[in-house]
Amino acid sequence: MDWSAAVDLYCERLDPGFWAEPVNALSNLSFVIAAGLLARRLLTMDREHRPSDLILLVALIGLVGIGSFIFHNTARAGTSVLDVGFIALYVLAWLQRFVVRIGRRSNTQAWLVVAAFVAGDRLLAALVPADFANGSILYLPTLLALGGCALWSRHGAPVVARPLFQAAGLFLLSLSLRSIDQTVCTRFPIGTHFAWHLLNGLLLYRTTRVLWPRAHVQSV
Repeated sequence: MDWSAAVDLYCERLDPGFWAEPVNALSNLSFVIAAGLLARRLLTMDREHRPSDLILLVALIGLVGIGSFIFHNTARAGTSVLDVGFIALYVLAWLQRFVVRIGRRSNTQAWLVVAAFVAGDRLLAALVPADFANGSILYLPTLLALGGCALWSRHGAPVVARPLFQAAGLFLLSLSLRSIDQTVCTRFPIGTHFAWHLLNGLLLYRTTRVLWPRAHVQSV
């Protein structure tokens, strides 16, 4: 694979140069803001009571924004790894912690759930063309997993079921906007990918908040 190959996936990019997607790039501030707000909440906890897993998730949200910012400015095959890599790490880490914190299962059981998710993801990738729906098929397993977690929490942790169902609906909307980016170029040259960033910043904020220790949760 040529890691230096130019990648042109979105309406806004009209040439392979740097800063050719300013709106797509700057909309990644959504993730940085989400990480900042969550970090501020963490700082209100006593240092010895700050959960390391939540610190990791908050850091990953910030890295999602940074990785995507770099990719949308450079648009190379190599930097695309940063764009999707940190998202994948967040999804896997969040799923594992959901099973432990909300599902009240052991770490081993949680990793088995993560392994099953990865297996399902790879199976779907083998069956469906990677460019289907402008590449959004990549995120379908995550949408299904989020919906499954919402259903699971209805019984064991109903207080987080509603925000998780809302998060699943938000993700469905953002995924739809990501999928139609190329089809609206003639009518909306800037495209819709920036909305994927803006909505997903809110999404990651809310999905992380549902994992907060109950004593520190005011609202999600």
